[in-house]
Amino acid sequence: MARNRHASIWTRVSGAPEKMGDLVLSEDQTAFTYTSDYLASGQPGFCLLGDVRIWGNESVSYPISERIPVFPRLLSLVPGNNPRNLQRRHYLDILRATLGREPPPGPETEWRLLVMGGHGGIGHVDVFSDDISAQAWYGSNTPTPPMGTTTAVSKSRSQLWRMLKRNVLDENVEFDPRVIEQTLGPTPSVGGMIPKLLVSMTPGDAQANLYPPETPDRRDVVLKIEPPEYAGLLDLEALCLEIHREAGFPVPAYARYEADGLQFLAVERFDRSAGRPIPMESLFSVIATGDHLFRETGDILLEELGGVIQRLRQVATLPEDTGAQLYRRILMALLTGNGDLHLDNLAFLGGLSDCRLAPVYDPAPMRAWPRHNLVSAIPFDPSGYADHGTFFVELGRSFGLSRDQVKKDIDDALDATSDYSERVMDLPRVPVQQRSQLAEIAKKECRLLLPYTD
Repeated sequence: MARNRHASIWTRVSGAPEKMGDLVLSEDQTAFTYTSDYLASGQPGFCLLGDVRIWGNESVSYPISERIPVFPRLLSLVPGNNPRNLQRRHYLDILRATLGREPPPGPETEWRLLVMGGHGGIGHVDVFSDDISAQAWYGSNTPTPPMGTTTAVSKSRSQLWRMLKRNVLDENVEFDPRVIEQTLGPTPSVGGMIPKLLVSMTPGDAQANLYPPETPDRRDVVLKIEPPEYAGLLDLEALCLEIHREAGFPVPAYARYEADGLQFLAVERFDRSAGRPIPMESLFSVIATGDHLFRETGDILLEELGGVIQRLRQVATLPEDTGAQLYRRILMALLTGNGDLHLDNLAFLGGLSDCRLAPVYDPAPMRAWPRHNLVSAIPFDPSGYADHGTFFVELGRSFGLSRDQVKKDIDDALDATSDYSERVMDLPRVPVQQRSQLAEIAKKECRLLLPYTD
């Protein structure tokens, strides 16, 4: 990029739209400067380690790269670069029409996608190309049901289902994008391999009618749509959410839906409270913001996460048991076959003064599929241990836990997953190969930890 790019960051964290500050992207770095009004407001910053109480009048800066072309916190507002990201497809089509050519891969296109769709997403940060665009979006973003008549609702639902069938099930059907825009409005980005939409739904609605986010008298959800290459995944994820709930972990409300050949899992959003957004930031973003040499999950080891929590505690108020909570989640991921517990699937809610781990989300047991059969998406060094079961036992010490506490946590995790393999095998929609593989993996991991319960 030969010249600087400019954007605005706004928020509704106070309940009303207000400008946070100005964002500038140059060839080698991005910088953000708070407005004087926002500095005086006492509201949370745009990210934990870029908070106003740390930086004050100084501009927050970050060296960009191909891997992280903007501030790490803003990555979640750029539509994910995977083939089934519905928002990315939509905005790339707009860019093609605007540019008259294929948008080139690289930071410039990612920046364009950020300012086009980086508002209304997870958390409290909204990015716009300029202040006029922000004011126009907030002024027009008054949630209402999509259509007023039964005929109109039926038409919008039909077009939405056709869009999903084309983009998720790969069916050769056409849809009217104008009706989709009227029905859902902007479709903010949510990353991951599984297609997702941020929408509102009526709890218990067997028809799975969808509405724009923040529609009155509906619940805001992350709606996951199951693609054919992961048949049965949503049943497995719902099972893992239930097992975590039974074990006492904080878990959002969720519901499974099946309609017109499409499979859905609706997970209630927890980044909203009484209509106000709550700051939410992934562990990946926090680490990358604090360590400019960190660029991807492979740049840190699992056994270093305890130290990350301790360093974060030096600037943020965290519950005393945060390290213990994180260790317990890692044990549950091991015993349920969730090898995809990466740093974007762990997050913090709140600002510096009220920071805490977000509820359990995305606990999908991806090891059921051979191509995803990793013990842990976060690398670890098992050298010097008899097996990786021994490593995970010793891992508790890196979180500051006593041997007695580690033993209790292992006992609790084994108890919580004692019938997991049987419950997996009882899911008829999951292909037999996936059920069998996951059940055997769970039994094997259980056997590795059992000797440490004596």
